[in-house]
Amino acid sequence: MLDQDHRTSVSRSASLRLFILLFTPVALLILGGAWYVGKERIEEEVALIRTSEIANVVMGVRRLDDELRAPLNQLRLLAGEDAVRRAVEAEGARELRELESSFARLIAYTGHYDKVRWIDEQGRERARVNNVAGQAQVVGPEYLQRVADTHYFKAGMQLPAGQVHVSPLDLNVEHGKLETPRRPVLRLITPLHGADGAARGILVLNVAGQTLLDAFTDSLEEIRDHAMLVNEDGYWLKHPNSALEWGFLFNRQDTLGKHHPEAWQAIRAIPSGQEELADGLWTWSTVYPLKLEDAQAASAPPTWLVVSHLSRQHLEALRQAAWRSVGVYMFVLLVVYAAIAVWLTRAVSERTRAMAAAAQAQAEAEAAQRVSQAKERFRLVVEANINGLLVVDREGRIVLVNPALAAMFGYAREELVGQPLDMLLPEAGRSFHAGYFAAYLRDPEARPMGMGRELYGRRKDGSLFPIEISLSPFHENGELFVDAFVADISERRRSELLHRRIEARLQLMMQTNPNGLLVVDDQGAIEMANPALERMFGYAPGELLNQSLERLLPVDLRQRHVQLRDGYMRQPSIRAMGDGMVLHGLRKDGNTIPIRVSLASFVEEGRTYAQATVIDASGRG
Repeated sequence: MLDQDHRTSVSRSASLRLFILLFTPVALLILGGAWYVGKERIEEEVALIRTSEIANVVMGVRRLDDELRAPLNQLRLLAGEDAVRRAVEAEGARELRELESSFARLIAYTGHYDKVRWIDEQGRERARVNNVAGQAQVVGPEYLQRVADTHYFKAGMQLPAGQVHVSPLDLNVEHGKLETPRRPVLRLITPLHGADGAARGILVLNVAGQTLLDAFTDSLEEIRDHAMLVNEDGYWLKHPNSALEWGFLFNRQDTLGKHHPEAWQAIRAIPSGQEELADGLWTWSTVYPLKLEDAQAASAPPTWLVVSHLSRQHLEALRQAAWRSVGVYMFVLLVVYAAIAVWLTRAVSERTRAMAAAAQAQAEAEAAQRVSQAKERFRLVVEANINGLLVVDREGRIVLVNPALAAMFGYAREELVGQPLDMLLPEAGRSFHAGYFAAYLRDPEARPMGMGRELYGRRKDGSLFPIEISLSPFHENGELFVDAFVADISERRRSELLHRRIEARLQLMMQTNPNGLLVVDDQGAIEMANPALERMFGYAPGELLNQSLERLLPVDLRQRHVQLRDGYMRQPSIRAMGDGMVLHGLRKDGNTIPIRVSLASFVEEGRTYAQATVIDASGRG
């Protein structure tokens, strides 16, 4: 009875040890795997968020750049108009009316300007046209103001001829008071001079700041709830909480530096960057309004900052969600494997005694069977492999070849067995092969042969052909052998050569075609433009890539053309564009040229692309 109890106790102890041996390593692997997966998942999520934040901030910067590109050019053009020169010289009623008409045309043409003004050298408004509900409205003489004390008048009068002053983005002031409702405004100022060189005041273009801010907000659709626009002093020009905006105009110290000093210190250190701080993830990039190719053309333009702040709570919620998800899977796996380990422990314990006597015999039988199966599998692999396969000993003699290799080199299998490997190599390379083979045997490893060199095999008839060889060492009965897998790449070489020739011809046709050729994607972005088209429109090589197709069209046609382009992409065909109408393109220098356009389309990777052939119809060649 005691002996039976002892055996039962020993059996239970052995079962417990077996369970621990089965469960503990896998449980540790599950825990370690869960920790690793959790960390990786969090890092991937944070990396995606970081990338998204950067992309959206850059998108906001680019949108502001795009919105501010045209005003400076239009101010320069306006300052050079005859009506402006005549007005500042003569200052007669007729000349002033012509000047007001010129201002009105500019407002009607763009719709993005609040007002256009000529302010004389005494600081009095001499001509002013307002944008009222989209209509140009000339302001009568009795309503013209004196603005000699304004910062922008003083700055403008100090400018040399041809320079432009960009005022800070602030709120419009009328008769010394902030206009209600608030009207954000950005002023562009350039000085005016008479024929005698004397100052004749300044020309002021008020850019509608709300249009600018709305365009900025629209471009930040994914981060709109935590993105902001800040001036160089840290005051918010745009913020999800509008109560914090324009603090510098209301004597409030609502600045980024006051609310988030650590973030402001990091932002001031570099123009663009991203940093995770105690209060969350900050991403920023500096906007340089009206960036110019000629650095002397603008006077000390202000800078803005596009800033994104993803709160610490948001990041922690993301991390906690990832850990919860991983924790659930980890718990389920542990429970499932614990049940499996219990079942395995019981099964093993019950079968151990019955299998003990037959274990050795079974093991020997299985070992013999595995050896036999391995040999058979190896034979099948060798015989059936469509690539060439051979085995050589450490003396470099062939001990085995498969039919594919024998056929590849034009030999019968029995002709190769026992022969030196050198007989399959070109005569010119045999003198080097012995050294290469000896070096390989000193440090054998599975790798391609002849890395960085072109290899050739020599057929029985003496002809050479390109090959690829992979080497793999193995031991059998204590002896070293080398497997060599040989592939005939003649057809691949011919295909590569043909492909290169076709590509070269297509490239030559594209580069030398006298007509303009371009390809645009389904979003209207230019994917390709040949030299003829770049010359036709006055652009440098590569300057049009990834630009909008509408850049090549007159401004008044662009919005309509977007609809026409979308319609063509939905129902593409081969046809001439314009149905007999006279078409015009817009060159980089602002001139228009008559053109003829033929359209075709093709589909690549599921996307539709349009191909256009453009001919200069002006006869200039």
